Amino acid sequence: LYGLDDLAEHAVRVGAVSSWERIGHVIFQDNFKEGLGAWLPQISDATANLCLFTGNAQSPPYCVKLWNGIVGFGYARIQHYLGYAYRGLCGLECNVAFETGTERLIFGIFSSLPTGRQYCHVRLVPTTGDLAHGSDLVGWTNFANIGVIAPLVQEWYNVKLVVDLTTGFYSKFVWQGVPVDMRAIPTHVIGALAPYYWRVFIENQTATFTHHLVYVDDVIVTIDQP
Repeated sequence: LYGLDDLAEHAVRVGAVSSWERIGHVIFQDNFKEGLGAWLPQISDATANLCLFTGNAQSPPYCVKLWNGIVGFGYARIQHYLGYAYRGLCGLECNVAFETGTERLIFGIFSSLPTGRQYCHVRLVPTTGDLAHGSDLVGWTNFANIGVIAPLVQEWYNVKLVVDLTTGFYSKFVWQGVPVDMRAIPTHVIGALAPYYWRVFIENQTATFTHHLVYVDDVIVTIDQP
C-alpha cells in the first residue's frame, strides 16, 4: 500500500535497519530515488561532471556520481538549501564510496548570521586520513587523523558532521560510527552579510589535476541533536 519513501522517516525514527545514526529530528533525507530535484549541482569547470548513477547505489535505484574537475582545485558538488535558518545542533549525514587515490572529500554546513556567513566545513584526505576544518577561503587546519583509507568503489562509508549553529562551535565528526570530538573548535564567520538561509553540501575536490570518482547516497539532515 505504501512505498518505502512514504515510510522512510518513520523507519529512521523507530530505528529500522539503516546505516544512519538516527539521532535528532529528521528535517530532510534523500536517497535520490526521485532524482536531483532537491539539489543544486555545481561543478568547477567543463572537465567536471555529476549525475545520477545506477551501478553503485547504496539505496537503489540511484546514487550520485561526482567526477571532479581538473582545472585548479577542480570539484563536483551537490548542495541542498533549507528554507529557513535554524539555530542549535545540526547534523549532516551521508554515505560515500570512492576510488583509491581520491584526494579531498568536503562535508559542509553553511549558515547565515545577522553579522556574516558561518562556515562549518570538514575536509577528509583519504590518502593520509587527515581531517581539517576551515574552507578554501580561510584556509584549512588539521585537527585529527583517522588513518589511511584504502577504499573500493563498492564499499560505502558512513559520515556525519555535527555543528552547533547557536554557539558557533563544531560538535563532532563521525566516521564509520567513531566520533572525533570537535567541541573546542570554533566555526569560521566571514563578515559579509547573506540572506537568512542555510545549506548543506558534499564535494569531491582535487589539488593535483587528476580525475577521481566519488559516490554519494542516503543523505540525511537532522536538528536538535542530543
